[in-house]
Amino acid sequence: MNQGEILQIAQMWSVTVATGTLTVLVYTYFKYKVRALRIWAVSWMFFILMQMSFYSGNKDAVAVFYSFFSGALLYGVLVHLREHVDIKSSIKPEIIGIIPPLFALYGIFLKYLGIPKEFLLNEALYVVLSGIFFLFSGLVFLAMRKSWKKGAFYLGIFVTLFGLFVVAYPLRVWTGGQVVWISIGSLLSVGIAFFMIQFATSKEFLFLEREVGVRVSLEPGANLIDLNEYPILKEELKDFPVLVFSRTLNLPESWKVYFLTSEERKNAIYPTNLPYMVQLASEYFREAKTRGLRGVVVVDCPEYLVMYNGFDSIAKFLVSLKDFAITNEGVLLVVIDEGAWTPQQLVILKRLLE
Repeated sequence: MNQGEILQIAQMWSVTVATGTLTVLVYTYFKYKVRALRIWAVSWMFFILMQMSFYSGNKDAVAVFYSFFSGALLYGVLVHLREHVDIKSSIKPEIIGIIPPLFALYGIFLKYLGIPKEFLLNEALYVVLSGIFFLFSGLVFLAMRKSWKKGAFYLGIFVTLFGLFVVAYPLRVWTGGQVVWISIGSLLSVGIAFFMIQFATSKEFLFLEREVGVRVSLEPGANLIDLNEYPILKEELKDFPVLVFSRTLNLPESWKVYFLTSEERKNAIYPTNLPYMVQLASEYFREAKTRGLRGVVVVDCPEYLVMYNGFDSIAKFLVSLKDFAITNEGVLLVVIDEGAWTPQQLVILKRLLE
């Protein structure tokens, strides 16, 4: 088998894998309506166009589609980060500051190796910048490993390695050995595709991983639950995938728990990050409705939230959750200790939520 045949096989393999990944992402998006999936599907469309441009010898198109691929991938990561992770307890944005000096030092290094300035200032410049975006996307995935577990970790490893591979583009073109480089690139793209599909269809990305045999008999809408009735509720719903915002440690294993705290820990949300909680609840209600389930969201620490946000903000927050519950035929349950509220506050809560 000669070099031309090997390159042709590598091209077909890369495009086939990318097409399969695009198909899975599109299918999963239409099934669950997670916005990041739509963006990542678009990014893989650009990857396919980049591969076709590379093998047709259109270097300008390679640079353009590389940039669109990396930009869309990073955009999807940041969208999902904003909607599904509490940014206050996650990545450190100041790491972006290291990019300009590293980019400058790398350019000097390439010039020192004798690579022509014309090449560096044209296609190589744009491809290397795309590689930096891949690196940043990979680092974001790695930083999110506490929240998204192993799926995000392995995906971050492959995206980071692919970023290094793209950054090395000037060296790859200048040193030759195309078969080896293309083989490495194909393996890395396959790894990204595999772990992205696994991540997009896993429990770490979706709320409901498998079929749920239990059905909820509660009527759609919102209800206030007395603190003394909470143990009964937990027992009745112990086998249902309830989404709960909590300060309680003793909760059923089947529940998806987000712990409200100012400390950094797994699945933690800062108590003032109300928009993030609303986003999570809306995603959960929509997914449950798509699967023919009556989703249940529990807030068992409204008193704690009032300490950080004030009563008016929490009242608006709970009304927003109630609206999403009603729209998606779900149930919002708010556990309260009546002794912790003033009579006026209790009247308002009952009027808004019952």
